[in-house]
Amino acid sequence: MKTQEETKKVQKQKPGKANVTDKQLQSNIDQTMQKDFAVEQTEEVKKAIEILNQTTKVIDLIKENKNEEAKQELAKIIGSLEILITKDPKLAVIPVDIRSQIVDAVVDIPTAQAIIEEVEEAVAEGYYQTAKDLLEGLTSAYIIYVYMLPLATYPDAMKIAAALLDEGKNEEAISTLITALNTLAIDKIEIPLPVLRAEEFIKLAAVAMKENKKEEAKLFLENAEYQLELAEIMGYGKKDKEYKEIYEAIKALKKAIGEENETESLFTELSEKIKNFKERLFFNRNK
Repeated sequence: MKTQEETKKVQKQKPGKANVTDKQLQSNIDQTMQKDFAVEQTEEVKKAIEILNQTTKVIDLIKENKNEEAKQELAKIIGSLEILITKDPKLAVIPVDIRSQIVDAVVDIPTAQAIIEEVEEAVAEGYYQTAKDLLEGLTSAYIIYVYMLPLATYPDAMKIAAALLDEGKNEEAISTLITALNTLAIDKIEIPLPVLRAEEFIKLAAVAMKENKKEEAKLFLENAEYQLELAEIMGYGKKDKEYKEIYEAIKALKKAIGEENETESLFTELSEKIKNFKERLFFNRNK
């Protein structure tokens, strides 16, 4: 049986349309994510990217039957890898690329609740695979894929390719190099879109307050609150106490706006809360 609080959340009406298009909101999220997950161009990262480019070059040289040039390039790659490993023996992977994917199957609380009810019914009747399929549809996420050069295995692949070239086994050498390129280590990070949207709505509310657009600021905050409730109902960190803390911070802000009190410090506090919440639960950092 649902608690009174859960029932209240399910029945919560979606707030009015905020003064921002879905396209602009998504653009804001994209910019934030690009900033949060940008690959820092350190010397190690630059060298790792260069190694990948050299690997592609070696494949092309072998296809052109330029085996001696290919061997020279492989020697350079192996040398570069040895330098990286010697420089930091504990370094297991080096990020070389970031890619993203958006899966947005759920856009409001009634849709999420309907799926949850179907899942509960399927489980109660023992249709576990059906429940599993339904749960896959309970997704609204920004998915980040961080591609990394694995220093534990990549050097061995280069050495094997070089040995194959010495034996005149060009096709096997190419296959080894392609496999190495296709088996970069991948770190998958899934961040709920409702939480990201809430964060952007809070930023927009802060801007609106600076422009003395109080009603617009309150509407942005109501949209942020709705998105957080959607994320919570969908099970993204559902039992985390920080949801409650963020709700209370939003409530305090709306009250301050209504009473024409100072809001800048409250916005700063709220922004920090949601930033820390997002990073701790979803960024795979500081674990």
